[in-house]
Order: sequence, then structure tokens, then C-alpha cells
Amino acid sequence: MSLLDTIKGARAEAEEAQGARTKKADDTTAEAEATPTKSGYARKTAANAKPTRAAAGSVQTQKQASAKMSKEERKAEREQRRSEDDLRHEVAENLLKEEPGYKLAQRIWWVCVIAGAVCALGSWLVMRTLQDNQNENLAIVSIVLMVLAYVLVIGAFIYDLVKVRPMRNRASDKVTGMTKKRLKRMANQAKESEK
Repeated sequence: MSLLDTIKGARAEAEEAQGARTKKADDTTAEAEATPTKSGYARKTAANAKPTRAAAGSVQTQKQASAKMSKEERKAEREQRRSEDDLRHEVAENLLKEEPGYKLAQRIWWVCVIAGAVCALGSWLVMRTLQDNQNENLAIVSIVLMVLAYVLVIGAFIYDLVKVRPMRNRASDKVTGMTKKRLKRMANQAKESEK
């Protein structure tokens, strides 16, 4: 086989392939014209996927529930939720007042916070007088007061986390387990005992 025969054979194969491609393209064009085309982005993605089966009848999502309600119904539901939360908070506060050690813990917390604020204010006042007076002892007093203020305020918040918050959490847990009827009864009892 010569080089000329090889080139002629390759040319013939290329023409056959070109003919097959144009014939295939003509067939797909005819099919495309016969079927309607989708406009826009036709590729399926996970975001556009639909569930394979419907949810059970008792399953309701929040969006569906609120979408079916009117504006007044949603407002009434919000008000009801708020009143229930207020009732739970009120009963939890009453339980905390009965908790031994809670009042003392609150007093200690307030004393620390107020003492820290007073120390910070004292440090500021000492620094104001330091501008007029060039006394090194006042500078040391100002720094000591500011450090003491930080210690007292940070200590108060740590005390709250360690000592007071567990009491609040216990009261909140008790209230969470109560029924609406019992919550109302306890709130009424607390109001009557205050009178």
C-alpha cells in the first residue's frame, strides 16, 4: 500500500463519517421539531426536586400552618403564645422566690455589680483630679480601683453563672413540665398570697 492509497482511504472514511454525522443531525432536528421544547433552564437540580411521596396527614410545617391563617389569626396566636410565656415566667419567678438561698445570692450579685461600678467611677474621678495634680499616689489608687472594678464585675457574672443560673434552670424545668391549668392555679395562689 502506498502513501497515496492511504490518503485516499482516509479521505473516504472522513467523508463517510461526515455524511453519517449530518444524517444523524438531520434526524435529531426532525425529532426536536416534532416535540415541544422547554424554555428556560431545563436541567433538574436537587433544589428543584419534589418529594417522592406526600407527607402524612398529621404532618404540618410551620409555613403551611401560618400561610392558611389570616393576619388576625396569626396575631391572636402570637398573643396567646406571649401570654403563656408570661405566665410561665411569672410562675418561675414565684418558684425562685421560694427557693432557699436565692434572695441571698441575688443580693450578693447586686452588691458585687454596684461595688464594681462605684470602683470604676472612683477610678475615673481620681484620674480627673490627677490631671490637675501630678501625684503618683493618685495614679496608683486609680489603677487599683479600676482593677478592683473589673474583678468585682467579672466575679459577679461568674457568680451568677455558677450559683444563680442553676437555680433559675431548676425553676424553669419545673415550669416547663407543668400544664396550663396548674400554671394558672399557681399564679393565682401567688397573687392571693401577696395580698
